[in-house]
Amino acid sequence: MLIALALLLTGGLYLGVNARLARAGRALLDLQSERAELQRQIEDLKATWAELTMPHKMLARARELGFEPARMQDIEYVVVEGYHPPAPFVAPRPPSSTSLREGSLSPAYTETLGDWLARLIRPREEAGLR
Repeated sequence: MLIALALLLTGGLYLGVNARLARAGRALLDLQSERAELQRQIEDLKATWAELTMPHKMLARARELGFEPARMQDIEYVVVEGYHPPAPFVAPRPPSSTSLREGSLSPAYTETLGDWLARLIRPREEAGLR
């Protein structure tokens, strides 16, 4: 009787876990379909925006609202005292191949690990041979 009870408890736990997993899987599928629908709507809105902001449509709409292209006599420049425009961008020069760059090794560090080990072992061998 005890074994049957243990098997029933184990089976009940197994079914409970599987039911939870199935609900979570279904919720995930619902969220994925909602995401796909939202992405489709975003792409539709982008296409609509691109169509509405086409230059010839924007010009036509501006003319409907009473705007017209500016002529030279319509333009008025305003000088602001004390304003200093930023310095123009000057691209940096490429590093010279002959100069030492930051982060490169000094010429004093030219010994490899093998050379260092050979230098350490050699005096011991010479001491043993003498």
